[in-house]
Amino acid sequence: MMEVWYPSHIEKAKRAIKSLIKLVSGIIEIVDARAPMATRPLDIEPYFKDKKRLIFLNKADLAEDDVTRRWVEKFSKECQTLAGSIKQMPNIQEIFMPFRSDHEVNILIVGMPNVGKSTLVNMVKKKRATAIGDKPGVTRSVQWIRIDDKMKLLDTPGITYPKISNETLYAKLGLCNVIDVEQVDFEALVYYELDLLSKIKPELIEKIGEGDSIVKRIESYGMQRGFILKGGVLDMNRTLLTLHREITHEKFGKISYEFPEDF
Repeated sequence: MMEVWYPSHIEKAKRAIKSLIKLVSGIIEIVDARAPMATRPLDIEPYFKDKKRLIFLNKADLAEDDVTRRWVEKFSKECQTLAGSIKQMPNIQEIFMPFRSDHEVNILIVGMPNVGKSTLVNMVKKKRATAIGDKPGVTRSVQWIRIDDKMKLLDTPGITYPKISNETLYAKLGLCNVIDVEQVDFEALVYYELDLLSKIKPELIEKIGEGDSIVKRIESYGMQRGFILKGGVLDMNRTLLTLHREITHEKFGKISYEFPEDF
């Protein structure tokens, strides 16, 4: 069983969603375009069965274009689906258009930590309505936010799993920064991430550094960057954390961690 960060406010948010779902007419589900299935909050989706829904694949600028296009085609068979980067959208209102009506509507925004929910809210309000950051768990309470006289949003904290037993899922959530590397054994997490990448993107592993194994390539990567402690010992913590950040912030190019044909 892999270690995850699961503070009490997440469980409270799940209970709040279950009780408030009757007050909303639509759901906007934000997922990470690099791993859309891994970042869907599947444990609360049964609550949404009779609601109009839209899936938005955020951070598409970090994913492989053709793979994202195929994901949009797959999800579009289920409900309306869009893809893009919330931060870069010229018209953020496009996401809300399917729910617009001549009367007031309430919309629930849901997703895992750090997929872009708070960014979306702030882009719409054009001010810092909620705190945002590059770390999971920034939004910590369920809150109603009025967008205009015809729409209110129910914003929620990122929903994740209390326990994860699947190494592949754990790696994907780490690579999407759903799991806060500062709250877990990040060395183990990064090794899970690299094991996944060695299977789906072996050429990336070759770019990390020289060596005939992942461990030796990591050591080469750290040595090249001068991450050396006193006594000439490699600072493995700094090496792995920097490698994780470079992979997840496009230093090694666009990467998709999941493919629709596998689901």
